[in-house]
Formats: sequence, C-alpha cells, structure tokens
Amino acid sequence: MALAPVAWLWAGLGRASTGAWLAKTVRRELVRLRSFVGDGEGVAERRLAERLKRRLDRQRTPVQDLAAWLIRRGLPQNNGCWSHLCDDGIRIDSGGTCPSCDCLIGDRRGLRQIVATEVGAQHPHVAAGEWRGVYEEALRARFDYQSAMDAVRRERTAERQVAFYVAVEEQKAQLAEEKVGRAARPCEDCGRAEAAGLCPVCSLRRSTKALVDQAVDIAVALRADVDDPQSVATLTAQVGQDTWAFVRGAVASDGADDPVCRAFAEKDLAQKVLHQRRQRALERLRESGPAEMEAAHVRRMTLHGMFPTDRNRERAEEAAAKARERVAQDLLREFLGDLARARAAAVPRERPPAWSERCSDLAARPLDEDTVALCAGTGSA
Repeated sequence: MALAPVAWLWAGLGRASTGAWLAKTVRRELVRLRSFVGDGEGVAERRLAERLKRRLDRQRTPVQDLAAWLIRRGLPQNNGCWSHLCDDGIRIDSGGTCPSCDCLIGDRRGLRQIVATEVGAQHPHVAAGEWRGVYEEALRARFDYQSAMDAVRRERTAERQVAFYVAVEEQKAQLAEEKVGRAARPCEDCGRAEAAGLCPVCSLRRSTKALVDQAVDIAVALRADVDDPQSVATLTAQVGQDTWAFVRGAVASDGADDPVCRAFAEKDLAQKVLHQRRQRALERLRESGPAEMEAAHVRRMTLHGMFPTDRNRERAEEAAAKARERVAQDLLREFLGDLARARAAAVPRERPPAWSERCSDLAARPLDEDTVALCAGTGSA
C-alpha cells in the first residue's frame, strides 16, 4: 500500500538484494511515521503513499533509478516550515494544510508589504520604471538581514543546546559520584560498611519502631489521663514494653535465623498489631455517646418527611452507620492530638535569657549625648 505509486517501477530494480535493502529503508520510514500518526488503520502507509505520489507528480523527468530517487527525493520528509509534522506543506498527522506554513507565507507577504511601504515613503519621486529595482534591492537587503539574524539565532541555540548537554553530562557524572559515595557510607545504626547509610535490617527496624509507636499511641490515647503527664509517661512505657515483647517474642518463636527475615517478620507483625488496635479503638468509639447521638440525629433527619418503609429504614441505617464511623474517626484523631499536645507540654523548656544577659555589652555601654537628650525630651513631653 505504501509503495503503490511506484509499484510499476519496482520491477526495474534488478537484483533482489537491492529490493530487500530498499524495503528495509521503507520500513524504517514507516516506523518513524507511526511515531507521529500511531499504529492503527494503516495511516502511516497512506501518508507515505501520498508523499510518493506528490513527489512523482512534481517530477518533470521520468524516474531512471528508483532506488536513488526514493533515497534522495521520495522517502525523506521535506519540512516546509519549523514544524516537525510538516511534509511538503501538509500535516503528517491530519493530512491537511500545515498552519505553520500558512503563517510563514503570511509573514513573508507582510514583509513584502512593509518593504513596499518603506520604499514608497523613502523614494516618493522615483520613476515608475526604477521603482521595481529599488523595491527588489530593499527586499533583498531585508531578507539578507533576516537570514543573518536567523543564522545567529540558530548558532546561539546550538551553543545553548551544547551547553545544556554538557551540563546534563556533568550532572549525570556528579549524581553517579554521589551515588557511589552514598553506597560506600556505613550504616548509621549498626555501622555496617558500604550500606548506603542504612542497611536493610536497620531500615526495617526503623519502620517497625514507627509502627509500634503508632500502635502504642492508639492504646495510650484511649486510656491515659492527658492532664497527668506522669501517668501518660508511665502508661506509654508500660504499653510500649508489652507491645515490643509481643512482637519480638512472636517472631523469636518462629525460629527465623536470618536477620533480614526476622526484621521483616517483626515489621509485618507490628503492622498487623497497629491495624488491630486501630480497628478495636474505632469499634469502641462507634459505641460512644457522641457517635450514638450523631447516628440518631442522622437517622431521624433521613426519615424526616418520608414514609417508614423498609427501604427508607435501610437507607436511614446506612446513613447512621456512616455518621457513627465518621464520629469515631474524628474522636480518634482528637484523642491522638490531645496526647501529642500533652507530651509536648511535658517537655521542659529552657527559660530564654534576659535582655541584659543576651546583650551584656550593650547594657553596660553608656548612652551618648544625643540619646540622653532625646530620652529627656520624650520624658518631659
């Protein structure tokens, strides 16, 4: 389908190796076209066939060497403008007229009009026979100037592109060097060499500690008196000790010898403990007074103005269950927030030093005459 316009010339290739090589070149161009138009419905083949037909229609002389014609004139994309989708002024993706080429043609027409206006203003008394030469000379000068500016612009763009690629390569080298340096760092916790700052066992242990801390906070938040910092600290220590004993004891009973497997098992068990405690806490909070009050209110508002059918009662119970769950979630977040604030308030803070202590050299310095006079004037006023 793609080579249909030149199918009648294919028999003149001669050797089979030439046809195979040329077919491979055509397939490469089809692959490139599919990157623009996609793989479906043979669009790439149709676009290539349209291109070959256009090139054959513009060919003034018969094609003597099909291979050379395809490589040089038939297959290459001919961009009429700056768009990478332009091919002989036609869009590759849509098959319509290229708007970028229309814009470029409009710019050139506008430039000719500007030059004609300038020539008319600068040479108002030039003869009709000489005006054409003056206009073409001015237009050629303007085109030469724009071509020179475009060349400078392209050169600067190429320089920026080269500098960009150099910077990218330098950054890649720097990142590779940093990666090697990070890989050579010992573990921060156990000191194991070449652990990239944290070995797998210690990384799992940190994750396990975070999960255990969250599980402990849920248990303490529902049982502790946040107004008593001592009881909060005592209960936190007791619950944490019990939780760690359960996690480590259950994993130790499995008999896992590999440290990584043991650390992974501890993390998995800590995650399960956290999930269970959260579910139990939410279950208790769903049965609390605020949750029951909100559920009753939502149930009543849902049934308001409705017939007491089984379907309506079912909808009211579903809305009440959602309200109860929402209140339980809010209460759990509130209890955890109160616990965090109580712990933060229990942390002793150093008293900020007085101004005379922070600026002892300024406090001991006598005031100058202008400052004394200003202070005296302010006091008398």
